[in-house]
Amino acid sequence: MFPLKIFKFKKLEEQVFDKYFAESDGNFYFEGMWFRNQRPENKNQSFYVDETTKRRRYFHFYNTYQNIDGYFSLTSTYIYVSNTLKKEENKRYLNRIEKKLKNFKKINDNTYEFENLWVIINKYENHPKNKIANAVFPKDYNTVDVIICSKNYDYKPLYDRMWEHSTKLFRIPGKRDNPTYIKSVKEILPYLPAQVEMGCGPSIEAGIAPLYEMHETYKVQNHQTKKFYFADDDDFVEKFLENPEKSFIYFSKTPENCIKAKPTKGYKIFQKLYEKGYFVGTILNNNFDRLVKRMNIDEKILRTYNKKTYIPKVKFEKGVKSLICFGCHADRRQVEKQAREAGLKVIYIDPECFIEDGQIVEYPLEAPQKNDFVYQQFF
Repeated sequence: MFPLKIFKFKKLEEQVFDKYFAESDGNFYFEGMWFRNQRPENKNQSFYVDETTKRRRYFHFYNTYQNIDGYFSLTSTYIYVSNTLKKEENKRYLNRIEKKLKNFKKINDNTYEFENLWVIINKYENHPKNKIANAVFPKDYNTVDVIICSKNYDYKPLYDRMWEHSTKLFRIPGKRDNPTYIKSVKEILPYLPAQVEMGCGPSIEAGIAPLYEMHETYKVQNHQTKKFYFADDDDFVEKFLENPEKSFIYFSKTPENCIKAKPTKGYKIFQKLYEKGYFVGTILNNNFDRLVKRMNIDEKILRTYNKKTYIPKVKFEKGVKSLICFGCHADRRQVEKQAREAGLKVIYIDPECFIEDGQIVEYPLEAPQKNDFVYQQFF
């Protein structure tokens, strides 16, 4: 199975991958991590009722890609799904998985093999990482961990890092205040030069799927209802086991789209404004498509999975008057909060909606504050 060829590079795509995505070792590492549980603060999404409803689902993937003979190729994988549920729910979960393992060879009590892919299943009455998370569950709960990885993969450093990252502070959405809605770009001119935080909006316009598609793929959260996937609603592993190769090709669609993406009209305008000095310094980027980097503009990717850097300490450029946020719905990594503390004007350029299936769907900014500006334009 590995290496698994995903697609054949065109000449320009190969150059983009080698120059902007591959690290010094020739590998491109693509990672995602989500933590979902039931608690009072998220009861509308998790269906938390009381201390008897404490379901938890953690998900982590870490895929490695290389350019092999002109093909974008998956060379190794690590996928980790940890479900802490009521025992009867986990029993049903395991039964569904075991039915799909018929094409896998069982090599020991908890490990199954298909070609050079392993599936490892661990069951715990009390998960060994509960102590570091200070987590206590009802007696009728247990945990099932499923690890999908390349054969002989040394996943322990990733496993430990995910659990360390899981102990970061729980993010409570900010409270929305009454920002000033401006009608003309001329109202922004007194607040230039600006530093920029780039959100997902510009990347969506460049053809890269919004984050909610990954939420659906990995059974994190339902896009329509906003509800978390728990227990019987979580069919990720069993669907994967039906056709692992097809699944990996599908999982690789997002990095493939990042490599194939081209700067939009909005990005080209952004580049010209940067070159003229209206925007300065490092771009604080929530995206991983390297479109900013490809314009020879320095960027800091904010979407990292390390507890120590999850909330980065931002050093704003000397002389900037504002932080302009393009398509940033929520201040998950507290960049805007730090900008306000530094005395900068926070300006959102965001339509507060998106188009889905030809329909306009409202998507208000999460927590703009009283002195912020909002300019409702598409990037």
